[in-house]
Amino acid sequence: MMKKRRFSLSDFEFCDFKLIGLHSQQEPHKIAYFINLALETNFKRVNTDLELIINGKTIHFPIFEFFNKDWDTKSYLISNKVNVEEKVIGNSLFAIEDYLSQEFLLSDHKRVDYLLKINDDLNIFDPKLIIDRLVKMRQISMAYTIETDAIKHPEHLILD
Repeated sequence: MMKKRRFSLSDFEFCDFKLIGLHSQQEPHKIAYFINLALETNFKRVNTDLELIINGKTIHFPIFEFFNKDWDTKSYLISNKVNVEEKVIGNSLFAIEDYLSQEFLLSDHKRVDYLLKINDDLNIFDPKLIIDRLVKMRQISMAYTIETDAIKHPEHLILD
């Protein structure tokens, strides 16, 4: 009888994509619009959000997708921060209070508002070309490469 072997995600390398962190105060649909103008792309909202269970709560992260026919690759614009509203029973005059908290797709990058994930199976893409164009936008205060091997939870970025 053959012995079963279990694999964890840490058994595999995740270097088939490039990741760019973006800082912006814009709403997800607005930042997608401005990125489309600046990069001449066509990011469109995906019908279903990325759904994760974090701290026992189901959290939905908006995703925008773009397929580049010339490069035969997909790119994703993903919100890294999501505001979550909860009803909390309080001890004050008002029995139920609204509590607003933030949850993060990549909790090790809490200052990043959006993630631009570019699939790069052949490892030929230079993120600096995109970053140079993004930092010229007034809607983005900062853009930089995030090293994919330093991400604590790369499984959160599996979108296909």
